[in-house]
Amino acid sequence: MIKFKFFFLFIFILIQPINLYANIDEGIAAIVNDEVIFLSDLNEHIKKSGIKSVNKKIQKKYLKELTDLKLLELQGKRMGISITEEQLDGIEKNFIETNTKEKVESELKRTGINLYRIRFGWKNQYLQESIATIILKGKIVISDNEIKDFYIKNYGKLRKDELANLFLVVTKNDEISKDKVSKLINNVKTNEQFSKVIDELKTKGYLLPESMNLGYISVDDLNIKISKAVKQSQTNNLVGPFNEDDKTKFFYVKNKMIGDSEFFNLKEEIKKNIADEKEFQILDKWFQDLRENAYISVRI
Repeated sequence: MIKFKFFFLFIFILIQPINLYANIDEGIAAIVNDEVIFLSDLNEHIKKSGIKSVNKKIQKKYLKELTDLKLLELQGKRMGISITEEQLDGIEKNFIETNTKEKVESELKRTGINLYRIRFGWKNQYLQESIATIILKGKIVISDNEIKDFYIKNYGKLRKDELANLFLVVTKNDEISKDKVSKLINNVKTNEQFSKVIDELKTKGYLLPESMNLGYISVDDLNIKISKAVKQSQTNNLVGPFNEDDKTKFFYVKNKMIGDSEFFNLKEEIKKNIADEKEFQILDKWFQDLRENAYISVRI
């Protein structure tokens, strides 16, 4: 089942009347390339959308929706992309089953939107995302320099601190727990093995809820005792134990480097932000070219 993110990235075609078709044909609302949108199609779309009172402004608004969709359908057809009413029925069924019929009806009543409008949105969304997947394939490349430039522009100068990528291991302050944790983790040679051992310790109840991945932090921000131990440690090693009342803390050192802790912890988020912006620019240009090359004649 397609998972919809329910976002609309693009403002589609700005419709311009073409002089060659300036005369109004009562049976035709618009022509998109070689496809005709009849007045009956437009009237049905307006009626099913729940609009009671119709004027020229309403007609143009809903005709633009149909021309936008028609352009997507034509482009999708060239790419082997389409969506049938049967597929939309399946999406609707899953939507209602997931959210319950009562909740859906309540939300539709609250918002004043009907299922026809939702299905119309699903069709647009499906075509947009399917076309976008093909257009964007292999086109989004992000370098480390781009990520650094983004960070400096938005967060400030990069610091050069002694960093450690740490996982905090917290267990009960008893010999059995401490021994079990240290023996298992000390046999770990890779970060992948460490993740499996952590899962095992959690399942068996040896780890307390405070155990967590700390990411990259400045070693100098730790207390003196822990800082010294981390600095002296090699990567993929367990540092500790450090006793605190009824708890014992260990620090597993995943990696060490010189840099800015905030930068390393924000790196993936920054990468996503850059990717989103690049995707928008590529898709926006692609749809602009599609608009410019399309033939659209509005007859109302």
